[in-house]
Amino acid sequence: MRPPGLLFPTFIFAAVFLIGLINAINPRLMWTYFEKWKAKEEPSKAYFMVQRLMGIVAMVIIAWFVLYPRLMGMGF
Repeated sequence: MRPPGLLFPTFIFAAVFLIGLINAINPRLMWTYFEKWKAKEEPSKAYFMVQRLMGIVAMVIIAWFVLYPRLMGMGF
């Protein structure tokens, strides 16, 4: 069980991981919800590829933050 002081950071990590996951799976969905109202036309495929890569990087960074202390405690 986690101490109460870690509840907020855990929520933030989960939110960033979920946003990264959605960006990695379907970046057009994120663009539709957050950027479409500003755009006059749909961006190129390169934009969506960069968004997908950024989602994967965000998930890797959050997973590293969460798993690093546990792995170091196990002697890896």
